[in-house]
Amino acid sequence: MASSSSIQESNLQENVPSTQEAPAYEIRGRTMSLEEWELNVQVESPVDFISLAHHGCELRDIYHAQDLNEYFGMLNGPTYMNLVRHFWVRAQVYDRKAAQMEVDEKILIDPSL
Repeated sequence: MASSSSIQESNLQENVPSTQEAPAYEIRGRTMSLEEWELNVQVESPVDFISLAHHGCELRDIYHAQDLNEYFGMLNGPTYMNLVRHFWVRAQVYDRKAAQMEVDEKILIDPSL
């Protein structure tokens, strides 16, 4: 019986995702030829209650009744332009599925990989 319980435990462990996966992000060097100070960051409010009220759509009281003022204050809060510039000159986007397909293709070509 001990052997059957150990088999069941190993089967359960196989279905659990590994905690030793590659990290979701990687710190990289610069990916753009632009310098950080050359980027112009345009800051705007995602929700502009003043403009909405001007056009006849007063939503501020509704969100105040739901106690969402702090949430919209956070959304419309400060923008850290240096952080945004630092991010954009180093940003790189890739598709995990496409990357995995590329790895599988390379392994088919050279199984020693």
